[in-house]
Amino acid sequence: MGETKKKTNNSASSNARQAISGRILVVEDNKNIQDVVSRILDFMGFEVALAGNGVEALALFLKNSFDLVLTDLEMPLMDGWRLTHCIKERSPNTPVVLMTAGDRETVRKEVGRGPVDSVIFKPFRLEDLQRTVEGALASRQGEQGSVGVG
Repeated sequence: MGETKKKTNNSASSNARQAISGRILVVEDNKNIQDVVSRILDFMGFEVALAGNGVEALALFLKNSFDLVLTDLEMPLMDGWRLTHCIKERSPNTPVVLMTAGDRETVRKEVGRGPVDSVIFKPFRLEDLQRTVEGALASRQGEQGSVGVG
């Protein structure tokens, strides 16, 4: 189920997004959400790899280099919290962004205590995803301070 979509340079957004690009691992068990997020990121000029659960994502992460991991919180086999811990143990500087429809207050408290770099709440708008991804990548590159919980 893990697949990679190659970055396309023929879209109008490629020129607009030259400053920030890279490889993003999208981890989402809902195929519809996975497809939408993947298409948006591809349109923004990113190379996207897909995983349907945390176990599959960790296997991809260990075999490949990613600039960002965008993961669902609630998934079978391994949830987003556990996946984040596994990623940060191996690569502390790789930003991890949680996507969730969970209770905002509860999730924010957990994010504040853990290694997650940012969270985006479902349903989200295109602009929210774009801002969150670009902010996390800019933070990794040292262009901004730490990414907050949105």
